[in-house]
Amino acid sequence: MASGAFEHTEIRRLEGAANAARAKALAAVALQSAAMRRARKTHRALCCAVLATVLAGAGCATAPPLPYDALADRAADGIEMDPPALRAALLSAPDFDQRLRQLALLERQVLALLADEPLRLGALGSAILDTYYGSLPGHLALARFYREVGAEAQAALHDTWVAAIRGAIEASGDGSEEAPYDVLSSTAARAFLSASDLDLVGATYGATPPDSAAGQPEELRLWTIAGPSGGPVRPAAFRLLHYPVLAAAVEADAATLLPLDRHETCASARLCDHFGARAFIHLLAVSGDDAAAATVGFNLLRGGRGDDGQRWLRQAARAGNAMANLGLAELYSERARRSSEERQATWLAAVEGEFLTAVEAGMDEAMLHLGRMYRSGLYGAAKQEQGIGLLQRAAALQNVQAQLVLAWLHVEGEGVAKDLDLAEEYFVAAASRDSQAKVQYARFLLHPPFERAFNERAWDWLRQLAAADNPRAMVLVGQLYARGVHVGKRLRRARGWFKRAAEAAPDDANLINEVAWTLTVSHLPRLRDERYALAIMERVMADETNAARRNPAYLDTWAATYAANGNFERAIAVQQEAIDLAVANDDPNGELAILREHLIAFRAGESISDETVP
Repeated sequence: MASGAFEHTEIRRLEGAANAARAKALAAVALQSAAMRRARKTHRALCCAVLATVLAGAGCATAPPLPYDALADRAADGIEMDPPALRAALLSAPDFDQRLRQLALLERQVLALLADEPLRLGALGSAILDTYYGSLPGHLALARFYREVGAEAQAALHDTWVAAIRGAIEASGDGSEEAPYDVLSSTAARAFLSASDLDLVGATYGATPPDSAAGQPEELRLWTIAGPSGGPVRPAAFRLLHYPVLAAAVEADAATLLPLDRHETCASARLCDHFGARAFIHLLAVSGDDAAAATVGFNLLRGGRGDDGQRWLRQAARAGNAMANLGLAELYSERARRSSEERQATWLAAVEGEFLTAVEAGMDEAMLHLGRMYRSGLYGAAKQEQGIGLLQRAAALQNVQAQLVLAWLHVEGEGVAKDLDLAEEYFVAAASRDSQAKVQYARFLLHPPFERAFNERAWDWLRQLAAADNPRAMVLVGQLYARGVHVGKRLRRARGWFKRAAEAAPDDANLINEVAWTLTVSHLPRLRDERYALAIMERVMADETNAARRNPAYLDTWAATYAANGNFERAIAVQQEAIDLAVANDDPNGELAILREHLIAFRAGESISDETVP
């Protein structure tokens, strides 16, 4: 922060320019800044305690060389610019809880005013930096304020701090679940997104459990969805470093202040005996934090308390948190499924409204889900074309699932022109960013009716996934060797890949069914392994309550494995079970004819062979 003399010089310059309103605002900044400095110097301590368990987790294994106030003075005088050290010193200060509470109140105001009311940011920014000089919202506020009043030198100083703090945050992680960004608090996370020209679309909180063996305390994280205006939104995770320090302090001293505007201590919140991340999130929600309200709402939905969850999600949605709109849409969709025909239209209208709000906020997930619902005909034939448009918008925002849906629609020509070249473009776009999309792309290329050449790019993707133990990629590698497509025909190697896939995913009924069918009915004798196929199907189908036992296609495969091993009596019984299920369900997949054909073969003592497999 600039010295008081410089600020007064700026005021005189502005007065000379006859800008009385701006001069008055700068005067307020200078007076409050000077007052806060005097108070800070009067109460400055010579030393402070460091909570090493937290600072080590934040990449600060040793205590800062100076107590917070001394370090802040050096920072303000331009002697030292080290945001992580400043943050560590703040968390080690004896009065850190008072400072955190003051910061929470002031920084929330700054974030609300940053875009539209720059002249109100001066006093707020100054008060924030006198509380904590490493505050990103504080420096953003003063950079915005000084630029508004034409004080470019002052603005540039705070721009430099903004860049330094952003750089420190970016150096701490990549925003993924495995490497979240380290920030002091949720307001710092929101300010980081703003400083990165990203619009926050929605947010929730989450906690990671403590690891006593590693000496790691419980962590509080903020999960955000944000993106550039009109561009794709992306998730970003933030580790909130103030929470473990606060939790440890609350456990040691019930008089520790909480950074809330409604409860000052755990005693006033009646939470001293069970203070933790979940309780803290609830307090944040009560204090008006939309991310906390959304989190509480989602937790209540998962706990089966839909009405209570709905109230919290509505609170978050009113604050502009589009993740809450998605939660409400999910809740209303479930109610629509369970309601009478008369009430269903009302709930579907509510679903549509929530999705449209999230679409307006730029959430590609909302575009995907509503696009699918429109395409399904739930909202009438008139909106089916709009469904394609929503899917295309989501795909343009790099939504992988939307790209895959559009790819298959263009393959089949459903609602769009049949266009295999365009389908492949969508597959490649999705596959370049997602492992399961790589598998779907390979399936598309391998499907005989499409007559697409299997290429080196797809082969490289598939090999990498198979080497990483992706079972579906292993199945496709097996198919390539069995067919001799893009690689030499090697049946023993193909059979080995099929078995590796089954061993990698023994409980995946769909994959086991595919492997067992291939090893049972292949027209290539050297590829078959009927005993192995029966063994893996027996394991999947052993539990009569398993969903696989209610799938006629899986029962058909199971019966085929019995027949291939000579047990026709058992094959007939299982096949009859498959037929009965298909009849009871009105044969939704059109399987009844082939099921009956196989039953006739089993009664004649014949096993199944399929020229198209593999």
